[in-house]
Amino acid sequence: MVATRDAIWDCSVSGVVDVPHTSNLVAVGDTVWILPDITQESTATIIKVEERITVLSRKAAGRSRKEQVLVSNAEQLCIVVAAAQPDYKKRLIDRYLIAADKGDLAPMIVVNKIDLIPDEYRPDFVDDLRVYSDDLGIPVMFTSSTTGEGIAELERELQAHVSLLAGPSGVGKSSIINLISNIPQAVGEISRKYDKGRHTTTAAIVIPLRNGGTVIDTPGIREFALWELGLDELPFYFEEFAPFAENCRFNSCSHTHEPGCAVKAAVDQSLIDEERYVSYLNIRAETSDR
Repeated sequence: MVATRDAIWDCSVSGVVDVPHTSNLVAVGDTVWILPDITQESTATIIKVEERITVLSRKAAGRSRKEQVLVSNAEQLCIVVAAAQPDYKKRLIDRYLIAADKGDLAPMIVVNKIDLIPDEYRPDFVDDLRVYSDDLGIPVMFTSSTTGEGIAELERELQAHVSLLAGPSGVGKSSIINLISNIPQAVGEISRKYDKGRHTTTAAIVIPLRNGGTVIDTPGIREFALWELGLDELPFYFEEFAPFAENCRFNSCSHTHEPGCAVKAAVDQSLIDEERYVSYLNIRAETSDR
């Protein structure tokens, strides 16, 4: 489906299409050229795709060594997780942050369902996420699509921007969108057996917001394999390592097993968040196996 200024077109992709990239021909958010079908109303063929300014991509599923561009040309990535039901996982957040950095997207973390955290536990809960807000300078917002807490503040952050909402199933992406747009989205329940969300959004969709701006809602993703990430460049995506890495005994330190590793020492002294370091180790192991 392609939107022009005054119409929505049902499009197919031409057998010969002019594209400047080697990944999937078209993705949600692409700016395209279309050729209307003179024999059928509101149908057209995509004949050209413009250069992508930003992307959110991942390694395609299965054994294929291909890039899958999920969304293009968004300005900011809102990583939406839940405070509970299902619990958030820093390791998935960390993967999204790397993907945002690689794709030139400004990241933001939105923790929905904050109403499920009792007031007496909120300070500890907020402290657990300070590694992102205080140490890395990434905006962290707390919202509740049930009580409305934080929704107005989030809506202001999304105004006048093209924002991509991504995260696991069941965290409330569609529920948030229903509060800030006039185009209702289907919402689902959490699986009691597995404490995981059920897919209700089946394809990425571009949605205009009632007070300006656009959001792109994406299907929930439980696994996020990063695309084209080299072992040498991985530490640079964990920027809190940098002040310590320069003191490692070896210039080529991998921060995994070497003696005299200042990064490991900083983790032991709680100067680097341990869960972030575990994310680094997991991603490094996954990258080595490819």
